[in-house]
Amino acid sequence: MNLKRFQTSIFTAILVVISLNANAQDQRFRIGLKFSTNLSWISPVSKNIDRVGSSLGYSYGVMADYNFQKYYALSSELLFTDLAGSIVHTDRLTYTDSMGTTSHSDVQYDYKFKYIQIPISIKFKTKQFGYWTYWAQFGFSPSFLTQATADITGKTVPFDDPTGIRVNKKVNDEYHYDNFDDKVFFMRFPLIIGAGVEYNVAGNTSLYAGLRMDNNFLNVFVADDLTQAKNNFASLNVGVFF
Repeated sequence: MNLKRFQTSIFTAILVVISLNANAQDQRFRIGLKFSTNLSWISPVSKNIDRVGSSLGYSYGVMADYNFQKYYALSSELLFTDLAGSIVHTDRLTYTDSMGTTSHSDVQYDYKFKYIQIPISIKFKTKQFGYWTYWAQFGFSPSFLTQATADITGKTVPFDDPTGIRVNKKVNDEYHYDNFDDKVFFMRFPLIIGAGVEYNVAGNTSLYAGLRMDNNFLNVFVADDLTQAKNNFASLNVGVFF
C-alpha cells in the first residue's frame, strides 16, 4: 500500500467513526460503506476525435442519509473513484524527436483517471414492504482529479516514446505518457440519477444495491477548444447501512 492509499484509508476511517457517533445520537442519520463497479467512457464533443469502446472501473467509500421527512432523505457520499476511457484522433498529429518531425494518423489515447467524488442528492423512498424499501435519487456529484495517465498508440507508427505529441492548439503544449494531470481538467461536475433497493437485516442495518448514471457537464481536457469531450459512467452499487 503506497502512502497516498494509506492516507486515504485513514481519512475514510476517521469519517466513519465520526458519523457512527452522530448516528448514535440521531436515528434519522444513517452511515454506511459502499463499493461499486462502473462502466466508463469518453463522449466526444468535437469532430476531430472518436470514442473507442468502454472501460471498467470501481469506487469505494462511505455514504450517509439524513431522513428529513418520512419518505425523503438528503444523501451524501465520499468516494474514491477510478475511471477510464479511450479516444482516437481522426486528424493527423505531429511527433517530434531527434530525427525530426513526423505526422501520424489514428493516434489513440487510453486514459485512466482517479477522482475524489462528493455526491449530494435527494433520495425518494417508498414505505417498507416486508423487509424491502425501494428508492430513487437525483442530484450532483462534484469530483476532483487526483491523477491522470494515458497510453498512446498510433496505427501509422507505434510510439515508443510519445513525449512530444502535440494535441492541443498551442504549439508548445505537449502531452506526456505518465502524467496528464495538467492536461485534464481538475474537476468533473456531473448530474447523477439512480434507483435501487434496501433490504432490512435487523434494526438499523440494511443491505443496499442500486444502479446510477453519472453524466459530466464539463470538458475533460484543459483549455483545449480544438479537442473537447466528456467522461461519463454507469455504475452498479452495493453496500450496507448501519
